Amino acid sequence: MKKQKKDNKESIYRIDYDETVIFKERVTRFTVRFEFKGKEKGEDFAHLHDTGRLKELLVEGAELLIKKVDKEERKTKWDVIAVKINNETVLINTAFHRYIAEAVFHNEKISPFEKPSYIKPEMKYNNSKMDFYMETEKDKIYIETKGCTLVEDNTAKFPGAPSVRAVKHLRELMELKEEGFRAAVIILIFRRSEIFAPEHNIDREFSETFYEAMEKGVEIYPILLKYEDKNIYFEKNVGIMEKSVLFWEKK
Repeated sequence: MKKQKKDNKESIYRIDYDETVIFKERVTRFTVRFEFKGKEKGEDFAHLHDTGRLKELLVEGAELLIKKVDKEERKTKWDVIAVKINNETVLINTAFHRYIAEAVFHNEKISPFEKPSYIKPEMKYNNSKMDFYMETEKDKIYIETKGCTLVEDNTAKFPGAPSVRAVKHLRELMELKEEGFRAAVIILIFRRSEIFAPEHNIDREFSETFYEAMEKGVEIYPILLKYEDKNIYFEKNVGIMEKSVLFWEKK
């Protein structure tokens, strides 16, 4: 597939959608109700592949980008891809995080790692599966990927809901670092922001473990991305708020 360019930026991954509809309500954790646009308006349901709260994004009247799914066993025949709100299109389908991350790894201009010679998704470690195991000419690296759509005051924040799983993965990355591997977290940020911080108010344990992991050598790479014209574009690398600043502000 030919790569698209926007304002001299090259697309790193393409995500198609079929319809733009109007969000009505979140019926269950994984299901939303929407209304079609046009004269012959009707309603239907779509699968939401994101377990986050998304309260600031899924507001009544917001536009959803959805894609048709042709699977007989599916109760819903649509997948939610993204939401349009405040002049911004935000990817809210976490199924694409793996593929976007792999596209980053293979792009030498933006990857934080050397050229990969081997990549294995969902690599087992103890009783967990890490998102990626990668080998380069120099290193063996375990990598976790997190998607971020929560932004407040130009600060991207994760998690959007308490996450025992995310804390567990940070602890496992610390163990892997002690065993001699490189260990890293790629944070894919899908909304405009200037800095990243762990969400201390929502999950204090994650926040504290996040900075502990950094102190022990786990590499953290927040990357700002943009979804536009059915393409994902790399915007910039984002800095991380200092622990002293975050903890002083949130006491």
